[in-house]
Amino acid sequence: MSTPTHPLDRDELARRIAALPALPPLVMDLLASLQQEDLDVATLARRIAADQGLLVRTLRIANSPFYGLAGQVDSLDEAILVLGFRTVRSLVLGAGIVGGFRHKAGGGFRAGVFWRHSVAVAVCARALARARRANAEAAFTGGLLHDLGRYVMALCYPLEFERVVHLQAQRDCPHLEAERAVLGVDHAEVGVMLARAWGLPEGLIEGISCHHEPGENGAADLMHCAEVLAHALELGHEHRGMVPPMDHQAWQRGGFDAVTLAPLLGQIENEYEEVCNALLS
Repeated sequence: MSTPTHPLDRDELARRIAALPALPPLVMDLLASLQQEDLDVATLARRIAADQGLLVRTLRIANSPFYGLAGQVDSLDEAILVLGFRTVRSLVLGAGIVGGFRHKAGGGFRAGVFWRHSVAVAVCARALARARRANAEAAFTGGLLHDLGRYVMALCYPLEFERVVHLQAQRDCPHLEAERAVLGVDHAEVGVMLARAWGLPEGLIEGISCHHEPGENGAADLMHCAEVLAHALELGHEHRGMVPPMDHQAWQRGGFDAVTLAPLLGQIENEYEEVCNALLS
């Protein structure tokens, strides 16, 4: 492996990550609750209802065509009654995560492209999780979070990130390769540092850590397959045609095959457009 051209000091990186604004406490608590069996739904619902900004965004998403409700829901209680708490929690998390990262990043970072790709992976992850009867809402949230390390790089090291962007364009190579060549660290590692600083559940951290290089880990396998599928469907990505290689063992461990995948493709494409309209507009 060649020596990075502009290696980051990891201690300084950790300090800069620690100095970043955290997501709102409600969003952090909802993230933690993704892996809890016994939920205090009433308390969490009251806290969601008390946050007017999140509540408005959540109801807007709930009333989008994506959920196909027969009538409009006007309150959190109605949304929970019709959609269920876990789905509503996922809506709040989506609105909270995207809304919590409004900081302007430098270095040629394109927030719109970033979030469209994140939504694409989130939608693919949810569809694959449903197909294997796994936690679909946790998969969706993991998809939104999986590449946050790139956002952090651009926020904390804009000049160095710009060098990554230039090298990627010059070599026509994946993000990971350019990041390691320039910085000696990649966005998955940076994302894990952020996730640990925030105290996120281990299942989410595993998906962030190994979505490019899974190794017999269910969350990482799912996120890896979702990432490749999003690229293959050319959803939310500017480098069309550049599909990362699928780890076939991860695909097999997930129990996926062409028969499972075929009915999901149209659904994924429709959901992607609806979620983008609801979360990013």
